[in-house]
Amino acid sequence: MKTSPIVFKNLLLVLSLASGVFFRQAAPAQTEAGTLCLVPAGSVRLNGVEGRLDHLAVDFQSRRLFVSGLENHTVEVVDLAKRQRIHEITGISEPQGLVFVPEMSRLIVCSRGDGTCRSFDATTFEEGPWVDLGRNADNVRFDAGAKMIYVGSAGEPGNGLLSAMDLASLLPAQQGGQPAEPHSPADFLFDRPRQTEPKFEIPLPAHPESFQLDATNHQIYVNVPDEHRIAVLDVTPTNLSLADNWTVTVAEKNFPMALNAASGRLYIACRKPPCLASYNTHTGKMLSETPCVGDADDMFYDAQLKRIYVIGGEGFVDVFQIPTDGEELTRVQRAPTTPRARTGLFIPDLHLVAVAQPHTTNGPAAVLLFRTNP
Repeated sequence: MKTSPIVFKNLLLVLSLASGVFFRQAAPAQTEAGTLCLVPAGSVRLNGVEGRLDHLAVDFQSRRLFVSGLENHTVEVVDLAKRQRIHEITGISEPQGLVFVPEMSRLIVCSRGDGTCRSFDATTFEEGPWVDLGRNADNVRFDAGAKMIYVGSAGEPGNGLLSAMDLASLLPAQQGGQPAEPHSPADFLFDRPRQTEPKFEIPLPAHPESFQLDATNHQIYVNVPDEHRIAVLDVTPTNLSLADNWTVTVAEKNFPMALNAASGRLYIACRKPPCLASYNTHTGKMLSETPCVGDADDMFYDAQLKRIYVIGGEGFVDVFQIPTDGEELTRVQRAPTTPRARTGLFIPDLHLVAVAQPHTTNGPAAVLLFRTNP
């Protein structure tokens, strides 16, 4: 059967119009993807890792990511370049906070289960000096200038504690460390070579959650959610002291925190109701408040792109743009993750945000990766 020229021309016109409609419909999706702040960049499966995952740390030079498997009693080691797990540190009682010390290639691990702060060679994973902080050792930070490790612990219930330890006390002697001799019966219950002591510490009215170091102004800001406050601590080479308390009135359960020290801005995320609030660090005054993802446990400030990334167990990473004028933050993206994925890490040198996804009915535990898009 022959097709008449008119019918053939009409057929071509229909196909052309249909093709045009298709590409016009596809184009916005491509344009939208091009403007996303966080772009999915793959994932790394953590098969066999069960239960809740907690905080992360990174060795930028070797492209290795460390993930706390809190209920799995392990620290998972991920090669970001190869996108695969390469090692697992076992026998850690509910690891929570992690920090990596680049110049010594040392991994510091804080544990909820036995309250210890333990140090590992990040190449051989041989354990070194450690300290017993009593209970619930959680968030940990490293002040590179002062060579000091800070750890939040205790509470739940009872008083909390923020402890400071010299880095040297957590290093083995062959690295120039100065670990202390074991000095109590508890020290010998663990198969570890040495125990150190905090250099100084300060009690807090309840368990400290996220805290941030302002090395320039010699201060530490600490979220104390059970007391609905932010504790402001003054830091000297020999002491921590309470400088101020800022009452958090906008919401309850202020867990994660991020700091823009250069602009004098502190950001906290609360869980009840879910919101993101900003504070003036010079006055303690709250400047803005806006809804955010629920069940937030980690958040980060992107100094280059002037953004805040809030990671929440509701199943999203909320991205907020910091305005050049004014204080009101604008949510510019809600990147989907999975429920209960509430911890992660922003890695500015690699332009990545990593999110720890626990094992759920949707699949095994994994690290979800997002590329930050200018």
